[in-house]
Amino acid sequence: MVVEVTGGGRLQIRQGPTVVFLARLDAGHYHVDYRRLPGYDPILPPVRSMDARRMGGGTADDRDVRWAYRFADLLTASGAGPLYPGRWLLQPSAPNLRYVEAAASVRQPAGTAERWSELLVDDDAGQLDWYIHGGSGLVLPMRPMSRLDDARVKSYRKQVRGGTLPPILLWWVSSLDSYLLLDGHDRLVACLAEMVEPPLMTLTAVVDADEVQRCHAWSVRHHAETTAHIEREISKGTPGAADALVAERRRLADDFVAPQLATKPSKAWMLPGGVPQWERVATLADPVWAANHH
Repeated sequence: MVVEVTGGGRLQIRQGPTVVFLARLDAGHYHVDYRRLPGYDPILPPVRSMDARRMGGGTADDRDVRWAYRFADLLTASGAGPLYPGRWLLQPSAPNLRYVEAAASVRQPAGTAERWSELLVDDDAGQLDWYIHGGSGLVLPMRPMSRLDDARVKSYRKQVRGGTLPPILLWWVSSLDSYLLLDGHDRLVACLAEMVEPPLMTLTAVVDADEVQRCHAWSVRHHAETTAHIEREISKGTPGAADALVAERRRLADDFVAPQLATKPSKAWMLPGGVPQWERVATLADPVWAANHH
């Protein structure tokens, strides 16, 4: 899976030769209009119930570690996933998810249902709002969610009750400011049917050690230049200059205590054929949607 971009804030996600997602960023960066397309293939093989029981034993931390290693192996072996050369983080939390801190304290069943009714965007076409909440932080399934009476959902509901359900897998795509649900669509439905917060694993591109060093070197140079300028203003008696110097020193300290595995923007490639190619794909997929987002 690759993210491809072209002029006018246009974006597409392609899995092999198949375009499975189209989007266009609002010119004012207030929202993203999207169109989910059919053709998405699961990137991970189904987890057998026997393996789920084996992986699901022990403490929550033990389970998280085992599933992280299992997902890492499967993603590395998969040719249909989003991995590209670089450093990646698999973690059993979703720090960019909207309301994640507030929801962590909600244990009532109604809280889970209410939370995911706001997080999950399961329409084939719609809009991701960036304005009201200062960002999106939503979850977009790569295929329509199954019905409650689906046989697989019923099977997963038993695993939910038994505490052996594998996590769902989310991928952070910064250009959408949202997570894409790559694997576990039926598992998520099962959790919501049982009114249980789903176990999850998120895949995120992170800054590697070389990038950290480059960022630190730039920060030091920038600090030296800024400090020299502020000190000249202090010598002139400029009001507020002393406070500015304190703030600059705090900024440098914050830069150096930032997590080493900082999230970085997800990588995108230029779309071959540019805008005309994006518009051809959009028109073939949904002429009405394409005309409204020309």
